[in-house]
Amino acid sequence: MRRASRTLSRLYDEALTDVGLNINQFAVLRTLARLGPSRLVDLAEATLHEKSALWRTLQPLIRQGWVTAEATPGARGQTLSLTPAGVQKLADALPHWTTAQTRVAALLGPREAALIDLLSELEINA
Repeated sequence: MRRASRTLSRLYDEALTDVGLNINQFAVLRTLARLGPSRLVDLAEATLHEKSALWRTLQPLIRQGWVTAEATPGARGQTLSLTPAGVQKLADALPHWTTAQTRVAALLGPREAALIDLLSELEINA
């Protein structure tokens, strides 16, 4: 499973190289776009990351100005949000991600649905 995961990650990373993202960063941007402003703990839960690993993934996105991290009045932690530049970066990356998705679907063929079902079951039961 780990080898397959690394192989798939490498395929997506290669597809996203031209836009300056890796698959983890893309997933964070996409999840933030879907959720809207979120606390780190909520984003970590949505992306199935540990908070410390997610924070490390967020650092370059914040430095590039694609994500903001602002103190939340009256609450612990920060609220993470996509910036307009982050929305544009995600839009730029989507065609590359779609190309990678198409390639993965072609490589897996009819086994793609079975793999997605297996991964979903693992996520639910882990």
